[in-house]
Amino acid sequence: MDKLKAALLGSEEDIPDLVKDKVEVVGLSIASCLNRAASHLGKDLSTLDYEILERGKQSFLNPKPFRILVSVLPPQHQFADLEEFSMKLGVGDRLLSEDLDQYVTPKHRDGRALVKVYKSGIYIIVFPPLGDGRSVSEDEAMMRIEKRGIMSFDQKTVERALKDQKGEPIKIGNYIARPEADSTCKVEITPDEMKAYVKITPPKPGGRDLEVQDVVNALKSHGVVIGFNEDEIKKALDEEMYMQEILAAQGQPAKHGRDAYIDYKVNIKKDFELEEDEAGKVDFKQMHLVENVVVGQILAEKMPAQQGVAGRTLLNRIVEARDGKDVELRQGRNTILSEDRMRLTAEINGQVVFSSGKISVEPVYRVVGDVGPKTGNIMFLGSVVIGGNVLDNYEVKAAGNVEVGGSVQKARIEAEGDIVVQAGILGREEAHIESTGGSVFAKFIQNATVVVTGDVVVQEGILHSNVEAGGKIICNGRRAQIVGGNIRATREVRARTIGSQAYTATEITVGTDPRILSQHEELTKMLQESEDQLRKGQKTMATLQARKKADPEGFGLEQETKLEENEKQVGDLEEKCNELKEELARLDEHMEELGAEGKVHAERELHPGVVVTIRNAAQNISDTYNGVTLTYDNGYVKIGKLEKDLESASRYNRRR
Repeated sequence: MDKLKAALLGSEEDIPDLVKDKVEVVGLSIASCLNRAASHLGKDLSTLDYEILERGKQSFLNPKPFRILVSVLPPQHQFADLEEFSMKLGVGDRLLSEDLDQYVTPKHRDGRALVKVYKSGIYIIVFPPLGDGRSVSEDEAMMRIEKRGIMSFDQKTVERALKDQKGEPIKIGNYIARPEADSTCKVEITPDEMKAYVKITPPKPGGRDLEVQDVVNALKSHGVVIGFNEDEIKKALDEEMYMQEILAAQGQPAKHGRDAYIDYKVNIKKDFELEEDEAGKVDFKQMHLVENVVVGQILAEKMPAQQGVAGRTLLNRIVEARDGKDVELRQGRNTILSEDRMRLTAEINGQVVFSSGKISVEPVYRVVGDVGPKTGNIMFLGSVVIGGNVLDNYEVKAAGNVEVGGSVQKARIEAEGDIVVQAGILGREEAHIESTGGSVFAKFIQNATVVVTGDVVVQEGILHSNVEAGGKIICNGRRAQIVGGNIRATREVRARTIGSQAYTATEITVGTDPRILSQHEELTKMLQESEDQLRKGQKTMATLQARKKADPEGFGLEQETKLEENEKQVGDLEEKCNELKEELARLDEHMEELGAEGKVHAERELHPGVVVTIRNAAQNISDTYNGVTLTYDNGYVKIGKLEKDLESASRYNRRR
């Protein structure tokens, strides 16, 4: 590098305009000087060379700055001797390849000359300039030849190649073997045998350049039999990409089959928006929660699973591919499933209800006024739309959705779909609202019990109520607050204010699903009973086997039959215990995932008196916090900075 630098910087009379831009820089380190020079010259670090004019000293008490002369190298020399240049910059044994991408197809570039030494001979390749670039001079070409340590060559052929500038190899001499100076390459194969990288070292003076076949042979010597990337290898050799990791071979990755999925033609996700008017009221009629369909309308189509395509590693080992999993298109009420079970259509005009993974079309029962003495209790195998209120001590049960235009008082509502209450729920300790397959939307909930499998979305607040949701509990209006009661959500609870300045006792629980907990307890009890039976059976079986072994002739037919029945019973119990353990393991894994999702967000204030439980950890809030998110962290409830509701930002929009 020093010799080349001297030739470049010290012989400006012989090679005019080789280095055009220079700047003298002072800094506490060479790196800081180079960065400053690169910024001043508007150049990349990989295009700069430097000379130390005054060496600095890094000292705490008496530091001495470096003074260096930084110059811009011409394009044909910017990437020569990459290993030495990168070590000089202190960035390791290679420069990042992405730093060079900008130079692949520049608008203007000087011509350049490459000298290649192969077994078939010595060649010069002269590339023409691009745009306003200048052609390669004879002095530059001779410098290249001299740098490669070539003493004998055809001068006239070189001159002719410089004149033609065809960019093609022109033979200028014969090869003289110097194996110790030849270029080499190092092969590295990733542990999964899917990628092979080569790092090429530059040849020393007189040494031979590698050819594509040399690199391929090196890969083969490491066991690679497929996936050779010869174009990439040739590019790296032609562009002299030394001491860089070149992706020289790549295996064929397995292509897993796409799982079957249901393409729903109706809205089942309930991507609603809470839009407040100037008075802070929400028009639930404009939330588009209800979708009506007509006879014959396509409700859903099943997209079949695809088969996987096996892959191969570089060493030709087969990489198994997974076939896509099938999924069932389930038929709900008042729908028609095609013979091939791939398409679902509506059998009647009605309202779409999505519950328990099935689409149903429900007829709609409309009540003009209140549900009260004039109507009695309502039970309908479809959706119910109530124009007024649901009065004290009355019940509404529906197989679809329930919409209430007014309020719900001390009443009971049960539905398989969504429940929408425009004016809120005023329960006076006895209201019970339950959805076995949907969500609840209300202006407010006060002194009531609400149990849903989906979400609970409230505009103003939840006061002194017991609310349980299989998804989220969102309380996000202008005056949104949760005060008192017991609030449980599988995923998260979010409100502007949680608790009150009066330190009202409020319990918030997230990260657990009560239904799954109940199932887990039931399976655990079943496992204990089965293991007890298994131990008794194994004890009986061991006794019978011992008798048979001790007195084979006295072991009668009746005892033999009893032993066979006992062995079958033990086998069945062992299988049952294993199945129960597997199911419990799946539930444990699911509960772990739920625990990771469990979060509580207080967007404005979190007051003392609130107890937050996430999974098996509880936190008694003793101070007032502003804008916080509570999460589970290694057995404790962690209070951190408020996390924005990015997922629901577009779903729970508030118009101010």
